[in-house]
Amino acid sequence: MRALATRTWNAPTDEVFDATWLTLRARGFEVPEFDRQAGTLTVTRDGRAWEIDVAALGSEQRVQLVPSTPVNRAELSQLLDALDEGTARLLAAWKELPEWKYDGRRNLLTTSGFTVAPPREWEWLDFDISRREITVQRLRARTGLNATLLVEVDRTRPQTRRVESARRALGLALGARQRLVFPDELKEGPVRVLDGSTPQEAVWFGLEETLGAVQVRLSLACPRAEEDACRALWNATRASVIKPAASPL
Repeated sequence: MRALATRTWNAPTDEVFDATWLTLRARGFEVPEFDRQAGTLTVTRDGRAWEIDVAALGSEQRVQLVPSTPVNRAELSQLLDALDEGTARLLAAWKELPEWKYDGRRNLLTTSGFTVAPPREWEWLDFDISRREITVQRLRARTGLNATLLVEVDRTRPQTRRVESARRALGLALGARQRLVFPDELKEGPVRVLDGSTPQEAVWFGLEETLGAVQVRLSLACPRAEEDACRALWNATRASVIKPAASPL
């Protein structure tokens, strides 16, 4: 059974792990337990559990699928075929992720059919080297208090990364001088953080959209004193979003 249910993939460990997870979830499996560091997943469907192990095998990743109860060869083959197809599709898509394109005439950012209008009156719009992340700020100066919209396109992941994006946007908006310390539960809206030992008040809003093999994240962060204006700006940004019809993984 282990020999039949073993596959190898030439891709990074975290991508193989996530592609396996996403493919099985798209096919009706639930994931009650996982250990990313150990490379293990427990998935369930129709009352049956399966143990999955993802481990490095030289330069490749070995994926092994083992049911907790006996299963016939036909059922196993059907599941493995679906897993192979979905994993291969995701890994191929992640090799060349899309980039953001900016239409200055219409003030639109676009990727994979997703379109959003950044604040037109803001002075700073900066692409990172990959062109998959954009920092839009109210002022050209990149230190001190400065309302910030962080725009990202990334590979689809099994777990949300809205909070990670919010932390980065808050650090930029507050011009953090030291490591920021966040509350245990970073809820959207007003937030109090520590810049080293100095308390800072801010507000943030976020959006995460899955577009098949890729995800788009928008995170807007502002000083707390600008909360009303920030909320209105976020509503306008959300209203400008145009997204494509949902595509399967």
